[in-house]
Amino acid sequence: MHPLLQECRYGLRGLRNQPGFTVLALVALGLGIGSVTIIFSVIQNVLLDPFPYKDADRVVAVEIHDLDSSRFGGRDSFQVPEFLEYQKQNHVFEDVIGGSYEDVLYFNGQGTEQFNGGLTTANLFQFLGISAQVGRIFTPDDVKPGAPPVFVMSYKMWMKEFNRDPGIVGRSFILNGVPTILVGIMPERVHKMAADLWLPVALNPADLDLKQRSFMLQARLKRGASIKTAEADLNVIAQHIAPLYPKDYPKRFTVQVESWVNSVVGQFRKVLFTLMAAVGLLMLIACANVANMLLARATVREKEMAVRSAMGASRGRLVRQLLVESLLLALGGAALGCLFAWGGLKVLVEQIPDGSIPREAIIQINIPVLLFCIGAAVLTALLFGLVPAIQTARTDIVEPLKDSGRGISGGFRHGKLRNALVVTEVALSLVLLVGAGLLMHSFVKLQRVDLGFNPENILVSRLPFPRGQYKAAIQKQQFFSQLLQRLAAAPGVIAATETSALPPYGGIQSDINIPGKVHNEKWNIVCQLVSEGYFPTLQLRLLRGRTLSEAEVSGARRVAVVNETLVKKFFGTDDPMGRQIRINQLATMPDSPVENPVFEVIGVTADAKNQGLQDPTMPEMFIPYTITGAFERGILVRTARDPLALQNTVRREVWALDRNVAITLNDSLENYLKAYSYSGPRFSLILLSVFAGVGLVLVALGVYSVVAYTVSRQTHEIGIRMALGAGHGDVLGMVLRMGLRLLAFGVAVGLLASFGVARVIASQLWGVSPYDPLTLCSVVLVVGLAGLAACYFPARRATRVDPITSLHYE
Repeated sequence: MHPLLQECRYGLRGLRNQPGFTVLALVALGLGIGSVTIIFSVIQNVLLDPFPYKDADRVVAVEIHDLDSSRFGGRDSFQVPEFLEYQKQNHVFEDVIGGSYEDVLYFNGQGTEQFNGGLTTANLFQFLGISAQVGRIFTPDDVKPGAPPVFVMSYKMWMKEFNRDPGIVGRSFILNGVPTILVGIMPERVHKMAADLWLPVALNPADLDLKQRSFMLQARLKRGASIKTAEADLNVIAQHIAPLYPKDYPKRFTVQVESWVNSVVGQFRKVLFTLMAAVGLLMLIACANVANMLLARATVREKEMAVRSAMGASRGRLVRQLLVESLLLALGGAALGCLFAWGGLKVLVEQIPDGSIPREAIIQINIPVLLFCIGAAVLTALLFGLVPAIQTARTDIVEPLKDSGRGISGGFRHGKLRNALVVTEVALSLVLLVGAGLLMHSFVKLQRVDLGFNPENILVSRLPFPRGQYKAAIQKQQFFSQLLQRLAAAPGVIAATETSALPPYGGIQSDINIPGKVHNEKWNIVCQLVSEGYFPTLQLRLLRGRTLSEAEVSGARRVAVVNETLVKKFFGTDDPMGRQIRINQLATMPDSPVENPVFEVIGVTADAKNQGLQDPTMPEMFIPYTITGAFERGILVRTARDPLALQNTVRREVWALDRNVAITLNDSLENYLKAYSYSGPRFSLILLSVFAGVGLVLVALGVYSVVAYTVSRQTHEIGIRMALGAGHGDVLGMVLRMGLRLLAFGVAVGLLASFGVARVIASQLWGVSPYDPLTLCSVVLVVGLAGLAACYFPARRATRVDPITSLHYE
């Protein structure tokens, strides 16, 4: 160990004596290792080990996927009889759980609060292998006939609403109008279904309350069973029961079994792997940068190594000395990288779109991540340190000993390798910048999408009604007619409307029939239940006819306004005005069905997005909300100023009419667009842009260091040229040509590589080709300007060489 310690001390002294080189190398490595550590932390804690539950790696979710649809995923919930058939007939599951989302209303003394409830099978927490932090979990006795209703509370709700008071366990709470006993508080990391509280239920097909519910099916695979085996087994079951549920099974379908992580993360997995590839490129850029600096340093140290070799040092000893120095740099870079990662993780976690990763995941630098960081440091040392060490060890010791002082003969000894590394850096940086540029262009396109309505200054509120109340259309009409009048009279309110969906995120799906029109396939539409104020609130543009009147809404008349897509798709060149459309879904609803739901078209509006920002607009119908009492409801309020300033006004007016009605999702429409439509693309854009920016800075430093070093080694040659009559422009052009030649090669290689890489992120782009010429030209320009700046300063320094001084240069 003594020689190794001696080499460590010698290496540390050498790094200390060259602080400029050491700082640049540590920063480059710290950024590379830190970026890799950040993304590995996310992948480790999100994809590899996100859940604190028993055998979570064997838990799967079941979906019915339409083979004729290009959309990701499929139907993931099942009616109770359907659920029980899969549970009973399968041969691959060890245990099965079911869950459904439930609005839970709780009166807090001032008004009604809404909590996210999870209606689950009683074996939920035994399945997860989790015990209660306070109290107990569900037992089979809790769902037996005659058993008192019970629930379990989440840690988040316990802390926020009850200040972690353990005395509330055993108390009775009025939930949805039913006295329900709290039996337990779950640990902090339990977030199943993102619920605030869980209520057990027995899946009894005869229970009328469950008739309209569907339950997600999750199961633990038997040991040895694979996802492919499970899919084959469940597909056989599905083919037998599909005829019993013709509306729920497409003509061509398959059963997909997804791991629990995949069912939650979904398409976000591609984003994470894209970022992992990006930081891998950044790591290679950092390694190439430091390798270049080490090659230049090794050239300067050729005489030193020759002297050591002449005094008896073996080539193995020389290689080990240089590798030790590389390892010291790498470990210093790893330490700095951990600091970058520690700070960067906090920023990154705040940027991850809500719901795109398991809520149980805790993203932090843990033991696996630290081990990965150390491994990355060792690998990095080998990557950037091995080639310079071998090159130095192979050097003939005679020539360096002949050179006087620093010598000029060694100046070009490793020039080809250094140039190759610069070309590699430029190419990798260009690939990163192309990816970031494409995402930026896509994001700009997404923000400029014509929504078809004006989302500015609109307050959104969803109003869950007490269970068993407001089921009839007349009851909802009485409530909303009064509420809308009160809101319209409130200061700062321009317009207000009732709505059954939040634009631009869909509505009531239904198939339709048009008398006189024959068609073989189903004609599907989106239907909105609205008041007359819907059109001025969203500022929809009327193309023909008129919108709903107050009298038509109050009288629940069978009239409808349709969008332009519906007219083009179902009427073609025919005039839609006065034609009738039957909305079949309204006739088959168990609660508040509409007899003979045929509506006359009275107006046509311009298209507005109704399937999110990226999917094409579906045919859409707007009908009076007073037609039926079914479906969830909410309000949209257009304001003259900041809509969030009217949150309390809306709450006050709602509770003035009925304190049993809850208010939830009380936020601006613009904030919802940011959260649900822009947050995912923004996350990819920000991170990839940061990595690309860091890569560009490293490339500029790499080009600068190589050109500056070459200029310093050519001082004697430059002096001779100037003494023979070369002007400042000649010297400047010579140096710039040398640097720009490297840039040109790097850009050419990078463009070729970027064509392949662009395909990887194609699924994350919208409205932009992976080979977008504007993006490619912009990136080449940015890289060219950065490289030109890196070449210019050493070139300008070269023009200031004094020929007399340089001719005396060693």
